[in-house]
Amino acid sequence: MKMIKSLAIALALCATTPAMAQFTAGGSSSSDSENKGYNRVAVSYNNSLYSPNIVADGITSIGLNGVGVNFIHGFSLSETLPMFLEVGGNLNFDFGSQDLTDKLTEGEYWAQAKQLYQDINLQVPVNFLWKFNINENFSLDTYFGLNFKLHLSSTQKKDIDTNIPEEVWEEAGIKTEYESISLFDEDKMGKDNTWNRFQMGWHVGVGAHYKKFYLGLQYGTDFIPAYSYSKSDYKINTSNLKVSLGYTF
Repeated sequence: MKMIKSLAIALALCATTPAMAQFTAGGSSSSDSENKGYNRVAVSYNNSLYSPNIVADGITSIGLNGVGVNFIHGFSLSETLPMFLEVGGNLNFDFGSQDLTDKLTEGEYWAQAKQLYQDINLQVPVNFLWKFNINENFSLDTYFGLNFKLHLSSTQKKDIDTNIPEEVWEEAGIKTEYESISLFDEDKMGKDNTWNRFQMGWHVGVGAHYKKFYLGLQYGTDFIPAYSYSKSDYKINTSNLKVSLGYTF
């Protein structure tokens, strides 16, 4: 995962200045048709890593994996240079879990307590993009920008992962079904313990176009943490990796 993130950043940073100089100084200007605005729809795989700023026993990072539905519109910023302003909207559904206990075994039976997380968020990216036309069918672009994220629903729920029959738990009087709790609910989480519904961050990315088909890789972090405790410096920061497959029209 760290290698993929490093690759995304390195490609985006290395591609901008030298290649830009080649395209402008080398006389490879784009035609008017190549500099027109565009729309793109895409589906994406998302990985969001929630990392506490304090390392201690029992406090670990949580990775949520999910899918997204994305729309981008690109506005041309120049008639002669292939640079664009992108604005869009992404709807994402992310899921993950965290072990609360070690796996406990007794003979052939085992049980483990987990915490389940679910997040649905709406994101609005704003990007500056430079496009590199390789030939009439293939092009590459690199971009950087800001991201505005609104969490529509963020929940946590305790769960017991086990192969012990349900009737055994019932006979022992142990509850295995737990309610889902909103991370924004002051009554359930506590007034000083709710998570942040809004986040803002940055990202860089690279994309490859073959005719109207698109494959993109993006990485970024958020300026505003997902969680911050008002009575201490404890925070949970987030980073985001995204792989997109789309169609441009």
